[in-house]
Amino acid sequence: DYPNPSFNQIELDLKRTFPNLKSHATPEREGEMRHVLYAYAKRNPTIGYCQGMNFIAAMLLQELEEEEAFWVLCQLIESLLPLDYYTIMTGIIIDQ
Repeated sequence: DYPNPSFNQIELDLKRTFPNLKSHATPEREGEMRHVLYAYAKRNPTIGYCQGMNFIAAMLLQELEEEEAFWVLCQLIESLLPLDYYTIMTGIIIDQ
């Protein structure tokens, strides 16, 4: 692995993801979320990781296996959301 600034933020957010839900507060689920989010940060370094992706990954992992959750996350971010949704935060500002 190489140093990636996204990895530090992912680690901080893993424990913040639905901390009161027993289904998410397991080392196994935390590891699955880590794998999905690290893989996405490596796949798309332009976006990397943004806060909130952890909740999307957690919800996907409730219904899908790790690899499927990763590919659905890719499609959500890269195909369904506008191109500048994460890069210049226009989409997030509009959603507020």
